[in-house]
Amino acid sequence: NLPPAHKVDFLELDKYEPGRMYTRWVNIMHDGFGDWIRIPVIIARGASEGPVMGLTAAIHGNELNGVPCIHRLMQAIDVNKLKGTMVAIPVVNTTGYLSFQRTFRDGKDLNRSFPGKPHGMPSQIFCHNFMERIIKTFNFHIDLHTASFGRVNSYYVRVDMNDPVTASMAELMRPQIILHNSGQDGTLRGAATEKGIKSLTIEIGNPQSFQNHFISWTYLGVRRVLNHFGMYPPSSEDTPALTDPDCSPLLCCGGKWIFCNAGGVLEVYPPVNSLIRKGDLIARIKNIFGNIVEEIFCPQDAVTVGRSSNPVAFSGDRVIHLGFPHPSGQPLPQADSE
Repeated sequence: NLPPAHKVDFLELDKYEPGRMYTRWVNIMHDGFGDWIRIPVIIARGASEGPVMGLTAAIHGNELNGVPCIHRLMQAIDVNKLKGTMVAIPVVNTTGYLSFQRTFRDGKDLNRSFPGKPHGMPSQIFCHNFMERIIKTFNFHIDLHTASFGRVNSYYVRVDMNDPVTASMAELMRPQIILHNSGQDGTLRGAATEKGIKSLTIEIGNPQSFQNHFISWTYLGVRRVLNHFGMYPPSSEDTPALTDPDCSPLLCCGGKWIFCNAGGVLEVYPPVNSLIRKGDLIARIKNIFGNIVEEIFCPQDAVTVGRSSNPVAFSGDRVIHLGFPHPSGQPLPQADSE
């Protein structure tokens, strides 16, 4: 078992003795009682010097597949074999986690609020302090997400593939799809990248649930990344899974959500991680009497990155997330935000 957690204001890694595991509650900001909102942190200090790998999960409080992945990873680490330091945060958005919701307590999306502000809305203060007290200690970073309520996702990575370091990290995760982009404004990945931290986002299935196959895929992917950077060797029992022949994720150089115009009963046809062709029927909207009021067709050849799983749709709701495969042999464009 991991040792009991102490409470600290900052994560000062040089104060932790090498060759040991630690747990900490890091103070981030005050709540309405004047008490601290704290973030749980697990620290593995390797016996040998090396880089710092950061893992974050549940920045959206209902996106939970990353939590058991972090537990499994940190329980498996032998600090005597570790070169460098692993810092894992199983739940970033503690208020959202406890209330089963995506957003922070002020109703804002934390992953659109980075790098935050020292003086501002609660979500901005939270993000600023999280960056200054924890994230800035990282050299590498993997942010673990899932779909949000009412949606399902494939197993895919968001990353700038023109950066050779993050491109290698993405390929080692062995996702079904790699979405080449720079990230939207306000994301943790974008703020970490601005600080020179090599960061990617991995989307691990569906919300408010544990999906063991996705959790295992992610665990093995992080182990490959650690081995790639010389931080942690594969064990004899994990070697076959870690060294399987490379899969061939589908590289997409862009993507977008398709929205419905009409409201009603939504039927979405393509499953996630499926190829669809321009002109294919991808969804229908029916009114409550069963009459078709809208049909939606694929605008170009694409892959289903994610889709709505909620059959009740208002006008303007999300229907399907399309990724557009990159032509083989063509240079990648500069990464754009999605």
